[in-house]
Amino acid sequence: MNRKEFAKHALMATAMLTVPPVFRREAIRETDPVLTDDWVPSWKSLFNGRDLTNFVDMNTSEDTWYVEDGILKCTGEPIGVMRTEKQYENFILDIEYRHMEPGGNSGVFVWADGEPFEDRPFPTGMEVQMLDPQIAEIRNVTEDFAHGQLFPVMGLDGTVPDHEFEQMPSRSNPLEKRVNGVGEWNRYVLVCVDGTIKLSVNGRFVNGMRSYNRKKGYICPEAEGYEIHFRKIDIMELPGSVITEDQIAPKVG
Repeated sequence: MNRKEFAKHALMATAMLTVPPVFRREAIRETDPVLTDDWVPSWKSLFNGRDLTNFVDMNTSEDTWYVEDGILKCTGEPIGVMRTEKQYENFILDIEYRHMEPGGNSGVFVWADGEPFEDRPFPTGMEVQMLDPQIAEIRNVTEDFAHGQLFPVMGLDGTVPDHEFEQMPSRSNPLEKRVNGVGEWNRYVLVCVDGTIKLSVNGRFVNGMRSYNRKKGYICPEAEGYEIHFRKIDIMELPGSVITEDQIAPKVG
């Protein structure tokens, strides 16, 4: 079974469990038209391997992000982000990245604003941390930081971590250390549904976090002072949830 068929069957099974048997087919069609017999979730490449189509620079520069040999490269300077052209609500995000400098720092923001927060370089949203493990020795901090922490940024409240990080209770700590070091590729798979993020690092789900106040917004790769490469940023959009306007990031552009 290919991954399209797997995703279709998984979504259908989940929907069927929530509705009494007599009303299942009618309820599914009325409440979520995409869940019809002929609808299949599909993957789209946010990064097409050629250029920055699908992304808009927020506050970095023309030289910060560029494509070379099919790889999206980020110099890390100036510090800031670029964002997707459109907002996303429920989706699966499949990212492959590698750090090119010891102690490298980056990440991706989910359900983020389309503009920076006040005078800071980052937008309000949820951050998925991407750090090189050598940061522990270089900065004399715990290595836990480097293996896929999740946390709210720039004033976002109403979040609950799956695994509270003792040093910073607002953060959710990964259960295993699975991130590869400088020059090695890492794969993050993010399942983002109805305000909940579940993060898989190199083949295993190790972290999660729930947001009650933000459930739709932009996806923003981050430049934070270090060179980082991306060779895949794929997304599969999923059916929407019942959300309110105040749970959606303000639209820009």
